[in-house]
Formats: sequence, C-alpha cells, structure tokens
Amino acid sequence: MRDSIKRIAQQFIASHYPESDSVWVGGSAVSGNLTTESDIDLVIIDETETPRLECFHFLGWKIEAFIFTALSLEFEFQTARYVGMPTIIKMCAEGLLIKDKHGNGEEVQREAKKLYEQGPQLWDEDRINEARYQITDYLSDFRSSEDFEESLFILNKLINTLTELILRANGHWVGEGKWKVRSLKSYDKEMCDKLFKYTKTYMNTNDKTELISFIQNTLENYSGELFVGYKKFFL
Repeated sequence: MRDSIKRIAQQFIASHYPESDSVWVGGSAVSGNLTTESDIDLVIIDETETPRLECFHFLGWKIEAFIFTALSLEFEFQTARYVGMPTIIKMCAEGLLIKDKHGNGEEVQREAKKLYEQGPQLWDEDRINEARYQITDYLSDFRSSEDFEESLFILNKLINTLTELILRANGHWVGEGKWKVRSLKSYDKEMCDKLFKYTKTYMNTNDKTELISFIQNTLENYSGELFVGYKKFFL
C-alpha cells in the first residue's frame, strides 16, 4: 500500500473519528489493485458512533467508512458467514491496522483471519434445492426467450445463481460484483473460463446452444434441474 494512502487514512480518522478504538485500511488500497476509480475502504470500531456505512470525499479521495461497535462487528462477522459475503471479515483479516488504541484490534484481526479461512456456512439440502429450482426456471425462460434484451437480464440472474450454488455448496465465499467472478475463478478456473467462453459465443452469435448445455452439465453436479416435486413452505 502506498504510504500516501496510509497518511490520508490517518488524517481522515484524526479529523472525523478521533474517538475510534481500532481502524483498518482494506480493499484495493491494500491489495495493490488501485485504479482511477478506487476508493479507500476503512473499517472503524468506535463505541461513540452508530454502526453504519458512510461515504466521504477527503483530500481528493473517495472514502467508504464502515463503522461498527465491537458488538456490532461481531454480529457482522456471524451474518457474513451465514450469507457468504466476507467483505468486512476480509478487510479486517487482510487489512492494515493503522490504529489500535486499546490493543483489541490485533485480537479482532486474528478472529477475522480464522473465520475467513473457515469459510461460510455450508448450504443445506433445502438451500441447494432452492437454487436448483431457480436455475431451472431461469433456464426455461432463457431457452424460450426470443428477445435479446430480455435474454441478457435472464442470463445475468442465471449466471449469478449458478455461481452462488457452485461456491456455497462447496463451502466457498461468494462476494458481489467483481469479487464474485474472482471467487469463482479461484475455486475452479477451468470451469470459469468455459463459462466466459460460451457466454461470449452467445453474445457474438446469439446461439445459446453451447451455453445452455454447459449450464445443464454443471447443474448435474448438484443433481440437475428441479421442478416437479419442489416445495417451499411460506412462513
């Protein structure tokens, strides 16, 4: 991480959250993947503040401040394991601890590393079947759609749900946006490459054959399409 970003983060904390206990710089600033659109992501433990996400412009940088109390951060960790989104856990585990007033930050970081390595809670059979049903429904819509614009939106849901099924059924984190594809590529690069290949073929030729076949074959690893007999009870 560039020293200038660390200094900016420290100045921001001194200006906006002087009572904070622990602060981490995470995201692209730490991983070294900064772009012209990158912001500085901060996880802040501050017992005087209400837990929230708040965004700022500071010294020419966009800053996303994820503010927690110690208790709300622990709750966020457990929620993340349930939903499979490791954003805050990852930032605490891999981030740079730039403030640790009472010495608790290092303990939080150790806990975050442990949870990140453990991965999210495995999906049970009911959740896997729900994803199979959704993918089956999206596949049906995609196969029958003759409207290219509608097909793109259906395909977006189809790929996202399939990706989530693959990762969560195998105990891997998911992520949002760019992190979802990075997670899939990390789990199975060959399969990810094939998905991109067949998607590009469809985009260029409007021929769905290979893409549909690939999705169906991938879904077979999880007992295939599901419609007849599927049940979901409402509360």
